[in-house]
Order: sequence, then structure tokens, then C-alpha cells
Amino acid sequence: MSSTDTRSTRELFRAWRSGDGEAGQVMAQRFADWYYAIATSRLGESRGRGPCDAACAAFGQGIVGVTESRALVAWAHELIATEVAKAGARATDGDEPSAFTGNQKPKPLLQRARQSLPDEIALLEAVYMGQESDEVIERMAAPQGGVPLGILKARYAVKQWLRDQANVPFEVAPDNPVLDRAPLPLYEADKMASPDEESQFEQWMLTDIDLCKDIAEFAHFSIALRGGIPAGAPPAEASRPKAATAPTTFDDDLEPSGSSSSKAAMGIGLVVAVVLVLAILAGVGVVAAMYLM
Repeated sequence: MSSTDTRSTRELFRAWRSGDGEAGQVMAQRFADWYYAIATSRLGESRGRGPCDAACAAFGQGIVGVTESRALVAWAHELIATEVAKAGARATDGDEPSAFTGNQKPKPLLQRARQSLPDEIALLEAVYMGQESDEVIERMAAPQGGVPLGILKARYAVKQWLRDQANVPFEVAPDNPVLDRAPLPLYEADKMASPDEESQFEQWMLTDIDLCKDIAEFAHFSIALRGGIPAGAPPAEASRPKAATAPTTFDDDLEPSGSSSSKAAMGIGLVVAVVLVLAILAGVGVVAAMYLM
């Protein structure tokens, strides 16, 4: 299975329905990564795992009943939106370490980053905490290029610092941000104009799996920013970078790997990913697919 496949999701869907098994595998992994990014960004890794798994299972059970490619994305998005809603409100604070943070707590890392990037961290806190007026945020973002691009630039500056100075295993931290991604921090901060706009953004995410990876790997930090960063210097134990441990990913044969290669999945459970793929390829329900493993 190649994650370098440039076919659109609709093209993969049509190819799969025509009997292309590899297209089905690529499509399955793409949806799994998408679900993981949405659930983790909204709820955090721990709370998001159940809704993500449930949406994957529902996808595997229901995909054979979808016959039109134009209906696929909206149908699939409704599955994850329903499961996330069942889990409750968006996470408003957290300090959870994970493989995506280099097994370090995100708030002390952001405290360290603030010592080098005070303006950028201040801008992100103002946006993600939601306690400043639009006028204040516009003034703070002006030196970076205004709203929303300046916020995105600040976000990537912080990601680059965390990657280079704190051994956080980020893969997506471009020097020149893609302008189409400018609404990204507003999505993470729950500041989009309406639920419909948020839904449209999430569906658009599926067209850019690199964006899904970006959201997933920064999710712990975006949640920490929503709750605010403690004042003052970071604790002493946070002053020494730890060796990064890349998130568990999966290679082209869906086997566990310690690599954070861009061709692999982004942290979805191995059993769920395999069941999802088998369910799609075999055209059976998820429970039945588990017996094929």
C-alpha cells in the first residue's frame, strides 16, 4: 500500500468499487488517519481513541452500502462527528504527554518555547484560550502578517522550535506555510464562524493528509494552549530535552514500526486499521473481518 498515491479519495473509492484492492487499502488508511486527526484534535488522544475506533468500525461496516463517490465524504464525516459528539465537549485544557510530544508534558515545553518566542506564544494563547477580543488578536498578529496567516506562522514557528530545541518529533513544520491552511489555528481554537464552517473545514482536511498529520501531531499542544501556559520559567526537569520517541506507525504491510515515516499511518491502533482494511476489501462487517485476521 502506497501513501504516496496521488489519487483523490473519490478516485480511490471508484477504483476500489471496480475491484482495485490496493486502492481500497489506500482509501482505508486515509480515512483512518483523518478520523484520528479529528478525534485527537477535538478530544485529546485518550478521550479521542474510543470515538475514533468506533467511527472506523462504523466505516468498515457501512462502506459497502455507499454507491456514489459524491456522497462518500459527507457520509464518512457524519460517522466521526456523531462519535465525537457522544464523547462530550471539546477539550479545553490538558497536559498529556505522548509519543507525539516526545513523551514530555506539553505545557513545560511551551513554557520553554516562550523564553525564545514570547510574541508567538502570547499570540497563540490569545487565540486558543479565547479570552481576548478580535481587535487585540488582530493587533498581536499584525507583525506576523495579520489574521489568520500571522497566527499560522506563529504556530509553525513554535512547532519548529519544539522540533529543533526540545526533540519533539514533528514532521510538518514548513518555513513557508500553505496559505490554504490559514484557518487551521482557528479550527484548533474552536473559533470558526459557525458549526457549518467547521464541518466544511474537517471535510476539506481529507483532501490533504499532510494537514491531518499536522493537526494530529500538534493536538496535545493545541489543547494545552486552550487552557493556558503557566507563568514564569519552566520547571527544572523541563529544561533538558529528552530523546524523542516517534509515534507508533505502520509500514506498507500494516506492520508495527517505530518509524515516523510520512508513508505510514499516524497512530491509529493496529487492530482497528487492519480490521478496517479487511472489512473494505472483503466487503463484510467488522466483526466478520476480525475472523479473517
